[in-house]
Amino acid sequence: MYQETPRGTLSFVLFGIPVSIHPVSWVMLALIGGGLGIDNKDSLVQTLLFVAAGMVALLAHEFGHALVGRRVGAGAAAITIAGLGGVTQHAYLPPTRGGYFAMVAAGPLASLALGLAAGLLFGLLIGHPFAGLLSAVLMPLPGILPMPDIYLAALADGLHTHPLNPTLLRAFIILMGICFWWTVFNLFPIFPLDGGKLLGTLLHSDFKACRAGLVFSAILFILAALSGSIFNMMITAWIAYINFQYYRALKS
Repeated sequence: MYQETPRGTLSFVLFGIPVSIHPVSWVMLALIGGGLGIDNKDSLVQTLLFVAAGMVALLAHEFGHALVGRRVGAGAAAITIAGLGGVTQHAYLPPTRGGYFAMVAAGPLASLALGLAAGLLFGLLIGHPFAGLLSAVLMPLPGILPMPDIYLAALADGLHTHPLNPTLLRAFIILMGICFWWTVFNLFPIFPLDGGKLLGTLLHSDFKACRAGLVFSAILFILAALSGSIFNMMITAWIAYINFQYYRALKS
């Protein structure tokens, strides 16, 4: 059935792959990035940077799926960015289980690669490449995986010797954080996240993966409730509901 493209959809072709970005995706990114709390120029810049970094991260993720999928025999691909994420559709499934696994894993790996590239560029700009690269992995985890003092000193010295524009510095930090945390979230073993698909491939059973996803999503929802975050509760409830629908469909 023909579906009309929503007004305001941005469409283009890159690497031979058609891409559609629905207008609601910009709105959702703005909301996640603090759009409801904009009350001055600084908070506006923060939200705009988050929207830009989030869209770049989403595109990198989906192009990982699309390019590798094309390589492993899934045929032509098309990318749609809408709502809270993206979808890459191929002409057909890869002919092998290993090819499917590689295609699914390529999305999170592309996101991580983007974060590491941002960290390396950040480090090169301040004259400490390795410290910048390490910051892409450890900076998003303050207090959990603290950076070694020698690298913190290198970053501080680099920023002092080669001061970055505050907006540019903030852009690097936001992009690195998004690439790290969104990849971690996407690898949770819950359908329709990539982690659920990878688990299903490893278990040779999407049904078993969905059953595990029910347990994991319940745990996530409890943790979200304990944290008191309404937004996290809504996201985990939404993911849990989709996983449950997959489970019902496979069970019937």
